[in-house]
Amino acid sequence: MEKRVDPFTRTPGIAGAAYIDTCIADEIINSFTSEESSKYVYKITGIRGSGKSVEYGNVIRALKADKKWLVYPLSAAGDAVKTLISKLSMESFIDSYSDEAMLTKMVAEANKKKYNVLVGVDDISKTPEMIRLLSMIGSMILEGMHIYLLVTGLAENIEEFSSEKNLTFFKRADELEIKGLNKYDITAMYQKLLKIDAVEAKKIEEETKGYAYAYQVLGSLYFGKQKNETLNDIIPEFERIMFRDSYDLVWKSLSNGEKEVVRCICKTKDGKAEDIKKLMANAASYSVYRSRLINKHLVSDEIRGYMKLRLPHFDKFVEIWGED
Repeated sequence: MEKRVDPFTRTPGIAGAAYIDTCIADEIINSFTSEESSKYVYKITGIRGSGKSVEYGNVIRALKADKKWLVYPLSAAGDAVKTLISKLSMESFIDSYSDEAMLTKMVAEANKKKYNVLVGVDDISKTPEMIRLLSMIGSMILEGMHIYLLVTGLAENIEEFSSEKNLTFFKRADELEIKGLNKYDITAMYQKLLKIDAVEAKKIEEETKGYAYAYQVLGSLYFGKQKNETLNDIIPEFERIMFRDSYDLVWKSLSNGEKEVVRCICKTKDGKAEDIKKLMANAASYSVYRSRLINKHLVSDEIRGYMKLRLPHFDKFVEIWGED
């Protein structure tokens, strides 16, 4: 009997056989490797669970396989400068240095040997060490060195660096937002991996709203369901996982004002702006919180005059846990 292996995964940064290409990694790789491009920095943003780390990992692995590149993924925590110096000092063509000021000399030496240097930081956040690292990288880019930077992070975390005067290069760098996965791609992948017809695959896809983590979780649950179970039977478990592993963190990251607007969106059902304002304690603050929620990729305003939640079953989470 052939052993069935779940093609879906919930491991951060890994998409596995269920990977759906957003073309973001390809855009970054093509830009970094093109002699005609002058782009040295990319920021990948998106809500938690949107697939930022997956695209980041694809770039890291692709350039690591290129002999012209030295690739150094760094942790967002700790002393990034010292870590990068330590990693660079391990290269056979570079003498060992301990002084942080030697970082520029190390990169220059790598460039002389015809190597490009890529520094990666997944889930970046503002710390004194990270500010220092970005500042040094910015200086090296201005000097014409071939050092590249790729980071991922929540929009609000990346925005925090904007107040640093010496990080203008980072603020102006290209920002690629991972939006929802394409509904046709999700349906086709479900049909292929779950061996079901297009009608059933579409029903599952509609429950995900294009949210990458939901796509993986629901796909995995459907793959492991009993033959007599239906899609409706696994929805409670789907909600439990989404609430615990994703939405709890999303909710805790919101301010009280942002939470109020989200609760009002849920109460209106259709998200009409005028109805949301009527439910708010202070309608004058609507536009401020609206902008913040859009910037955090939690809501969309694709239809003029309406606010729509981008996460599947998030309204159910708010209904149950929204007052906590």
